Amino acid sequence: MGDNEKKYKILIVEDEPEIMELIELTLSSDEYDLLKAVDGEQGLELGITANPDLILLDIMLPKLDGYEICRRLKGNKETSGIPVVMLTAFGQKREIEQGYKVKADDYIVKPFEPAKLRQRIKKHFTA
Repeated sequence: MGDNEKKYKILIVEDEPEIMELIELTLSSDEYDLLKAVDGEQGLELGITANPDLILLDIMLPKLDGYEICRRLKGNKETSGIPVVMLTAFGQKREIEQGYKVKADDYIVKPFEPAKLRQRIKKHFTA
């Protein structure tokens, strides 16, 4: 990676340590700066203050769920343009529809394939 290439900042909002570690391993490269939040309130706060380029967002979180975080970020003109990728074990049609209803940009069901996760994230930076 050249010195003048931008490192994308990804906020990971995930309360399960094993999944957080898997996501970190999957995305650990010179390409990304990773920020971590382990509950909904911290995720919302970092989503607003840290100016991430993309947010990977679990739905089932302590304090504030992913749907509410996404709804608030997408409803705020300062953060509405940040791509939000739901990364969740919720794979039912109505749950996926709810994710898109709160304006999530993408929806990935756990367990995920690391290569597929990298590919889906990269898509948001090359669009």
